[in-house]
This record gives sequence, structure tokens and C-alpha cells, in this order.
Amino acid sequence: MDIAVIGAGGDIGRQIATRLVADRLLAATDRLQLVEAPESRGERLVRGLRSDLADAFGETLPQIDVAVSPEDLAADLVIMAAGLTVPCDPRDLRSRAELAEANAPLFRAYAEALGRHGLGTEIVIIVSNPVELGVEIFARHVDRQSVIGMGAFLDTIRFRNEIAHDLSVRRQKVRGLVVGEHGPNMVPLWSTVSVQGVDRGTARARIDALAAAPPADVGAELRELAERVAAGGIEAAYEHVDGLPIPARLVLRPYITQFTGAKTPLGTGEIVIRLVRTVLSGSDTLTACQMRLEGDFLGLTGTIGVPVVMSNAGVRPFAEASLTAAEEARLRESFAATQAFLSGYVTS
Repeated sequence: MDIAVIGAGGDIGRQIATRLVADRLLAATDRLQLVEAPESRGERLVRGLRSDLADAFGETLPQIDVAVSPEDLAADLVIMAAGLTVPCDPRDLRSRAELAEANAPLFRAYAEALGRHGLGTEIVIIVSNPVELGVEIFARHVDRQSVIGMGAFLDTIRFRNEIAHDLSVRRQKVRGLVVGEHGPNMVPLWSTVSVQGVDRGTARARIDALAAAPPADVGAELRELAERVAAGGIEAAYEHVDGLPIPARLVLRPYITQFTGAKTPLGTGEIVIRLVRTVLSGSDTLTACQMRLEGDFLGLTGTIGVPVVMSNAGVRPFAEASLTAAEEARLRESFAATQAFLSGYVTS
């Protein structure tokens, strides 16, 4: 399988490209295409990255080429990781609208090129934010069930991590999904949470207690955390987040990590690699991702995170997923807010 990483010169793009080679997910006869803008810092970086990968993994290296135009994009699996991200400066709280303004033209350029020149069988994984906007734009040019937004999957893994921390168990013992927007309007599905190795009744009582915690004002908390980090109080910021309800932690903890300058390439890269492994394996996997719906989940038409079955054919909504009435109401609210947001950047 040939794989293209758009934005391979960025922190997350380089991590993804390196893992694809280091984990031997590509055979020597496969191609890894590193895609960047022409005459950019990213282009210089990926040309150096190609050489560095050869030094590190020469015995198992796939074919690697560099592409500098959307028209040159050619792969079976396309990973969209280019564009503006949240800055590391805590005094610059970049909004989703600012990310959308900057990244929508990039999404369109590559989506339109893939629609014109692709084979129609490509799978696209959207990493760049806003994830829902990327999915919506690409799904207008290629098969909607071939476009996967990784945001809900990343939120799901973070959700399990927070539950595991509070229950003092390993993350692999926790099950549970997060749907909705990849952002403040995400919707943890507490009804889907279970913990292996813990008495079912005891686990349910502890999970229900976590779910019942009163919500936090995420916007106000983010501003306060940004001020703490700007003043050098990084550890205090993490400690403060530890005391918040889990839904707030899911939104806020990644911001602190970004503000430290470490960013989130390891976590995000790992999630993308897991998605790639699922696509390569050919087996069906139940998870949550952003996708473009056409009335096939709760009657919704538009892009949002939902439970999905993923395979090498892409994704399809898991229509059998059972949400509580409250969860369904929250998902519909998240959907409505997301569609209102997307309407400013896409046309019918």
C-alpha cells in the first residue's frame, strides 16, 4: 500500500512518517510520499527527513518521494496533517474559527486534486484541525465512507486514560467511546464504559460517580490555565486539571501539553498509526471517528464524531450503538453547533 503524508514536515507529520517506516508498515516495494508546500521550510525538512530515514532504516526502507503540489498527490492512503495548529504561546489562544480560516483552503486544494486525479478507492485520514471541516470538505470530493476524522478516536483514547487514572487500572482494561465534536462540544458516552478485572457492580458505581461530577466552565478554565503556564506554573496547571471533571480534562490537558512546547506529536502520531494498522489489517474494528453522515446514524446528515466500524474499506456508522436519551440529546446539540460552525466555510 502506498501512503502519502500531507504536511510531513510538521511535528506530527514527521512523527507519523517516521513511525510508518520504523514500524515496518510499508514494504520495500511500497511508496511513502512526503507532501509539502513548494519552497517552504516544510519542503526543506522533508528532503532532510528522507535522507535521515535512509540512515536509520536503510535495510527495510520503502520507496520515498517528495511531492510539492496537490496535483502530485498519489497514494492508496492519504494522511492530512498539514495546516495551522494551536500555538505553543499560552497568550495566543487561537480559536477554531482562526484554524478553519487558515486550513480550509488547504483542505480544498488537496481534496479537489484527489477528486480529479485519484482512483476513487483512496482512504483519507484527517488529522488537521478543525477535523470536522477537513472531513466535510474531503467528503465532497471522494467517497464519504473513505474519509476518517481521527479526532473522536483520539478523544476516546484520552477518555479511557482519564478513567484508568481515576480507577487505578491500566488503560487497556477500560472501554468507552467519545463522540461529537473534536473540541469543547465532545460527548463522552459514559453508558459505553466498562472496566475489565473489576467487579461489574463496583465498577459501574465508580463510573457513575465520575459521570455525575458537575461540569466545569471550559472556556474560563482554559484562560486561567494559560495564565498559569505563561507565569511558569506548568506543574500547577497540570495539578489543577487533575482535579477537574473528566470531560473538562479531555479538552484542557492537551492545551497545557501544547503550551509547554512539547506539543502532542507522540500521542497524535500513535493514534494515526493505530488507524493505519486497522486499515491495513482488513478486520472490522468498532471505535469512534468523525465521518460525513447521510441520515445513517440517528437520521443526521452532516459531519460529526459517531461510533463507527472501521476496516480497509473505510468507515460506516455503527447503527446498533445504543445511546441513553441524555447522550443522544447531547450529541444532537454537538451536531447542531458543529453544522452551524461548518456552514461558514463550506457551501452546499
